[in-house]
Amino acid sequence: MRSSNILITISLLIFIYGCEYERIAAPESNCDTVSIELKIESVENTSCEQASGEIVANVNDDAQYVYRLNDGDFSENNVFPNLSAGNYTIQAKAVNTNCISEAIEVIIENEDGLQLSLIEKNNSECSENTGSIMVEQLGGVEPIEYIINNDIVQNNPEFTGLSNGNYTILARDANGCEAEISGVEIKTNISLINDIKPIIATNCAISGCHNGSRSPDLSIDENIIENASRIKSRTGSETMPPAGRPDLTNVEIQAIACWVDDGALDN
Repeated sequence: MRSSNILITISLLIFIYGCEYERIAAPESNCDTVSIELKIESVENTSCEQASGEIVANVNDDAQYVYRLNDGDFSENNVFPNLSAGNYTIQAKAVNTNCISEAIEVIIENEDGLQLSLIEKNNSECSENTGSIMVEQLGGVEPIEYIINNDIVQNNPEFTGLSNGNYTILARDANGCEAEISGVEIKTNISLINDIKPIIATNCAISGCHNGSRSPDLSIDENIIENASRIKSRTGSETMPPAGRPDLTNVEIQAIACWVDDGALDN
């Protein structure tokens, strides 16, 4: 009886991918039930060709928080100075739970120069470059040049032929005044329910594997989402499904990768 209890305990510590065992740590907190009331205390705009803008953020409770600007590292500093004109996102993370707040978008404007705004965004098909972004500028001195991800420079405010991913658009006028929009995300139309779950159900959530007899149970949507990164890694390296089972097609592997890159949405 004691041996059976030991085996049960060990099985709870085992994480299986492609019917192979790996250890994982249990989640520290259920962040879905946590509400972090992040507030923007103040915003200071900047002048053309200056980086004098500032954002002050805060969470008004007794817990300890760290903050980050855009995709930077979290730190205890909740004041973000020396900012040029553009769009920014602020997030807070609770130190004791690692739960992260929703991102708040803040715009730093040029008080006396070029302004830039997002007009339209179209998503891309998976593994194709069909996305597009259109911006609009106001207040600048012609001609205006537009730059995407510090790479492509053009005079047209519309960028086409984009794959899924994150983009930054910068506009620069004839006087060198700049404005920027960051964090523009192009997603694909891959759906968990319509595209990903059928692949998992046919190849992974099957008898003798991840159908409930072994952990994780990939017949449950939440478990697929929770383990999305590992599923992408294992299918991309063609180690999932395991040897002896039919391989996934390139289209199926790419669909999983696109869905995960989109944020593993419950869609």
